[in-house]
Amino acid sequence: MPLPRFLARFNRTVANPLVRLVAGRIPPLAIVHHRGRATGHPYSTPVLAFRADDGLVIGAVYGGGSDWVKNVLAADQVDVQRVGKTRGYERPRLIDADAGRGLVPLIVRAGFRVIRVRQLLRVNASPRERP
Repeated sequence: MPLPRFLARFNRTVANPLVRLVAGRIPPLAIVHHRGRATGHPYSTPVLAFRADDGLVIGAVYGGGSDWVKNVLAADQVDVQRVGKTRGYERPRLIDADAGRGLVPLIVRAGFRVIRVRQLLRVNASPRERP
């Protein structure tokens, strides 16, 4: 696991509400809109997202076991708010951070290495209509 779970809990309750104030408008901060796998409850999770030729690549800072990652993988689609617009994406898949090294800017790559990010979530742009 790249970062300790206690830090994830702190971020969820303290940092994320603050980051949401600018996420989705100022890149690379974005907001992943997803639904709980069991409850169907809507969630909005701030992330670092970068354009890729066919969609986005998103840092799975707490690894593939994070609830938001599991929710997106289970739904097989996701809406991401980035640069002021919300777009649909599909076919989410986890890729090894080393394999996706060229998909993120050099400075971010270095930061991900320092905090030991091991996985990235890759999504493809979707032609589907957003609800």
